[in-house]
Amino acid sequence: MKLTTEQIDELYTFTRQHYVEWYDLQSELVDHLANAIETEWQENPELSFDAVLNKEFGKFGVFGFMGVVEEKQKFLNKKYRKLIWEFYKEFFRLPKIILTTALIYGVYIFMSFFKSPEEVFRWTYISILIVSFGLFLIARKRLKQRQKQTGKKWLFEDNESTPTILFQFLFGFNISNSIFILFEGHQWQNEHSIIASAILVFLTFYIYIQLKIIPKKISEELEKTYPEYKFIKS
Repeated sequence: MKLTTEQIDELYTFTRQHYVEWYDLQSELVDHLANAIETEWQENPELSFDAVLNKEFGKFGVFGFMGVVEEKQKFLNKKYRKLIWEFYKEFFRLPKIILTTALIYGVYIFMSFFKSPEEVFRWTYISILIVSFGLFLIARKRLKQRQKQTGKKWLFEDNESTPTILFQFLFGFNISNSIFILFEGHQWQNEHSIIASAILVFLTFYIYIQLKIIPKKISEELEKTYPEYKFIKS
């Protein structure tokens, strides 16, 4: 016996009712449940759809799909960090390392025009964090609007949460203060400016990768796995 289209729709409804709000994870669970139900029907064709569904759902334990959601989130978090690191490493390889070195040198020259390069570093660092956080909030707002219009959320796309970015923002702010305190009390030397320039460039790269490159890569992967995503995104 094969599941009907109506029964497949019921499985999607079932996953939503059990707190799985992301379409990509719903699809994986629906596929798993559908295969399990059809396999059970081969041995016990007299059982009803609801009876087999409840039996299969019971195999997930008392917490239902929560364990699956947590495991998927861990997997995607790991994949997300790996993607960032892979793109980040490109800036240390030819030919991009030439651009990286040129940018560091350019920032170093820029800072040398000021009497207090340490202040330039501090406020530039903080400004980059504030602007990037603002851009992130704008991107999240657009994402939420699209999710509301289409009625579909994607776990991989929704992976990087506002609390996580806020934590990174505060962490980056603390780093800037720590570096400033470390340099404080010492006469600002050329090596200080070189280190500060490298920090600013690498921070900018990291933010650019998070806000521009990674979202594009995630969209490409979702389109490969879920063809309907292309139409929803557009």
